[in-house]
Amino acid sequence: MAGQVGGSAEEHPISTHMSEGDRTRIREQMARMLQSRAFEGSHRCQELLQHLVMKTLEGDCLTLKERLIGAEIFGREYGYDTSSDAIVRVKANEIRKRLAQYYDQTGRDDTLRIHLPIGSYVPRFFVVEPFPGVSEETAREPSLSAAVDAPVQPSESAGPRSMFRWWWLLLVALVPLGVWASWPHLHTRHPMDVFWEPFFKAGPPVVVCIPASNRIFLPEEAVTQMEESGRQGLGQMSMALKAPDVRVVPNGQMSVQNIRATLSIATYLSQNREPIQFGLASEVSLEQIRRGRVVLIGGFRNPWADALNQQMRYRFETSLKGSHETSWISDSNAEGKSVWMVPDLWPFGRQTVDYAIISRFFDPSSGQIVIALSGLNGFGTQVAAEFLTDPKYWSRFAQLAPEGWDRKNCQIVLETKVIRELPGPPKVLAVHTW
Repeated sequence: MAGQVGGSAEEHPISTHMSEGDRTRIREQMARMLQSRAFEGSHRCQELLQHLVMKTLEGDCLTLKERLIGAEIFGREYGYDTSSDAIVRVKANEIRKRLAQYYDQTGRDDTLRIHLPIGSYVPRFFVVEPFPGVSEETAREPSLSAAVDAPVQPSESAGPRSMFRWWWLLLVALVPLGVWASWPHLHTRHPMDVFWEPFFKAGPPVVVCIPASNRIFLPEEAVTQMEESGRQGLGQMSMALKAPDVRVVPNGQMSVQNIRATLSIATYLSQNREPIQFGLASEVSLEQIRRGRVVLIGGFRNPWADALNQQMRYRFETSLKGSHETSWISDSNAEGKSVWMVPDLWPFGRQTVDYAIISRFFDPSSGQIVIALSGLNGFGTQVAAEFLTDPKYWSRFAQLAPEGWDRKNCQIVLETKVIRELPGPPKVLAVHTW
């Protein structure tokens, strides 16, 4: 930890690359503050300060955004209107006042300082030490009111305390200017919000395009015979069926995973007060896609998503041989070589992993914007929707995305582990922008 324990005159910021000892001292300092008179009687301020400090120590600063804090600490729904509900800003300002009160009274001799900058929810940590040759009495940090109410006139014999007060007054004058200059950086938006921003700026209602397959009805005895044959693992089976025995319902079937993906997207859009229209892939027209905002769910049974997929760097490929299907994601920049493969898709095989692609394409001149999400199998589609609607998964994306990605089209490749036909959390494998 930078700095030497001593009085309070010169501040040394603690590096973000802290040792475990640094983190322990910060946690201990926070515990003393929360038990002090400055924070007594305000459970919400105690809870919020502890949340901000612990998230920062864990390196999870990207989630310290107003909307996320409102959901996690104050029970608001994610996507709530922060302009009309200022609970987070109000409590953050109250914390700043209580921090000032603590360091002006109980903690005025503390050498470790916790500071919550204006316009940010990411705390900063400092160690303070006295200027060389300053006595213990002089080292005490003057309050703002004392510095303003009793200015010391400079003279040739002015001592360290006089000079320090003039530096303090200069600092007070420069702080507003510094906050104004750094304001754009203090309000760093969450990458998930940035990803969706062009989509929310467009005007027409959102069209959610859902994939579906034909549903086949057979006589009950035929279904029973096929189920029994499947359980016993019989290599062959014979069955006499007449044409009237078979009924085909177009677009009558959808996978559970695609339903879950659709619900995730629909819930997120409704929380952001976006009007939604649903349509089967066969019902959505080219004019609708050209005219406005479209979310394409699924790939192999969604012709619009499949057509978009063929134009992208990362694309789906599949090979069906008998009752076994192999699917993979190829990279057009690597001469179409397969990069991520599932050799035997469920239900034909015991699938342990799935991959997904999220694509965002928009044309600023026409206002057209399309977001497509699909997995090699339904597990990937479900996880892609979870990724798009849950901010906790975006830290790896923020590391991989190049500068200026927010103004470009992009693709995100995800991986999910599959255990007993249940997908795990998404992992970002690659990000491509153009």
